[in-house]
Amino acid sequence: MSEKVCALFAGQSVQEAGMGKELLKIPAAKAVIDRLKPSLGADLETLLTTMPDPELALTFNAQRAIHASHLGHWFAYLAKNPGTELNGAVGHSMGVVAALVAAEALTVEDSGRFIAARAKAFSDCCKGFSEPMGLAAAASDDFQDVADSASEVPGVSVALWNTITKGTLGGTAAALEAYAAKAVAEDWPVKVKVLKVEGPYHTAAFAPAKLALQEVVKSLDLKAPKVPVFMGTSGKAETDPARIKELLAEQTVACEKHLEAVRAAHAAGCRTFVEASFKPQPVTWLGDQLEAGSYAGIAVPTAELA
Repeated sequence: MSEKVCALFAGQSVQEAGMGKELLKIPAAKAVIDRLKPSLGADLETLLTTMPDPELALTFNAQRAIHASHLGHWFAYLAKNPGTELNGAVGHSMGVVAALVAAEALTVEDSGRFIAARAKAFSDCCKGFSEPMGLAAAASDDFQDVADSASEVPGVSVALWNTITKGTLGGTAAALEAYAAKAVAEDWPVKVKVLKVEGPYHTAAFAPAKLALQEVVKSLDLKAPKVPVFMGTSGKAETDPARIKELLAEQTVACEKHLEAVRAAHAAGCRTFVEASFKPQPVTWLGDQLEAGSYAGIAVPTAELA
C-alpha cells in the first residue's frame, strides 16, 4: 500500500509568464484544463502560456491561471502516481479550492465556477478602492511580534500568517509605508517589503467580495470531503459542507492562518506533504512551520509529471 500524503496548494502570487506551457503537453493536465475553459474563460490557455507577467499579475487573471495550474498539476500527479492515497489537503488562500477538489468535495466544474466568481469579486473590489491599497511581506524571529506591532499603526492589519517567522500585512499604501518607516525609525526587529498587488486580500477592505461570494456558494454542490481539508480561514480541519461554504466566503475578509492549518494537519497525523506545481511554494515553508524530522516535504515540479 502506498504512503498516504497531504496535498498542498499555493495561493495568489505564484503566477508566472509561461507557467503552463509544459503542463499543457501532459494529457491528464490538458484534459482537466479543457474542462475548466467554460467557467474560467476561452483565454485560459493564453493565461497559461503567453500572457506577459504584468497582465498575468492582475487579480482576475492570476486567480484563474493559478487554479487551472493547480488542478492540471494535481491530476497529472494522480495519473503519474495512480496509487496515491490522501489523508488531508491544505490550500493556502485561494489554493483551498483546489484542495477541495483533491478531497472530492467539489467537482472540477464547480471549482472553476467558484474561482471565476472569486476572481471577478476580488478584481471588482480592487477597482472600487478610493485610495491605493495593498500588502507588505513582513518577517521577524517571531511573527507574533509583527502582529503585535501592526496594531500600533492605524489602517494596518495582519492579512496572512504563513509561518513562525513570516506573514503579510494589509492596508492602505500610506499605512503600510508608515509601518515600514516606523519599523526602521524605532529599530524593530522586522523586515518589511511592500508587494506589487492590487489590494489587501484577507482584510476588511474586501467586504464587498464577501457579500458576492456568499451568494455564489449557495449554488455550489459541495459534498463532505473524503479527507479533512485544513482551511486557513479557521486554521482547523473542516469536513462539514455548510461550514466550508461559510468559510469560502469569510476567507475574503479573514486573516489567512496558514501556519495553524498546516499544524492542524500535522496534529491529525499528516506526515508526508506533497506539492505538485511549476513553482512549489508552501512545501518550502514546512521547515518554518513544523518540528524538524517530524515530516517529509516533497516538491513535484512539472518536469517530473511528463
